[in-house]
Amino acid sequence: MIAASFGMANFFARPIGGLASDVSARFFAACGAIFGIVPFVSRRSLGIISGLTGAGGNFGSGLTQLAFFSSSRFHTADGLSLMGITTMIFTLLVAFIHFPQWGSMFLGPTSDSRTSKEEHYYAAEWTEKEKLQGLHEGSLKFAENSRSERGKMAAPDSTSTPLENENPANV
Repeated sequence: MIAASFGMANFFARPIGGLASDVSARFFAACGAIFGIVPFVSRRSLGIISGLTGAGGNFGSGLTQLAFFSSSRFHTADGLSLMGITTMIFTLLVAFIHFPQWGSMFLGPTSDSRTSKEEHYYAAEWTEKEKLQGLHEGSLKFAENSRSERGKMAAPDSTSTPLENENPANV
């Protein structure tokens, strides 16, 4: 019964979390924890990172069920409390994720004008050969979109230019 209640909570928690992530991105130039960050980690490996994030949540829930509820070591109330504490500790680790172009909760963006651009961050995943074939153009378009969706507190970068050996995102 307890395990089923966690699954039922997803009917409310996931949509509300997504909405909160979208709202915070618009007004505070920040994305929500975990799934709000996933698309910005690696445009090229988006499917892999999304899968690992989802699987990590499932693995973590199974692990906490095993650790806190499979024996008589903890009473149910204690197990729920410990599971909540464990969840909060691992969620706090998200605060230390740092993107060079946006910064993190504690540090600002990189001061280097070249490496602090979205284009540089997403184009770095591609080899020169792949760039010559134009395979990186979707990533550059994603970089352009991510810059335009920063929100009211972060002005769009009008001085941004494509990096050397890269095509403009609008080609």
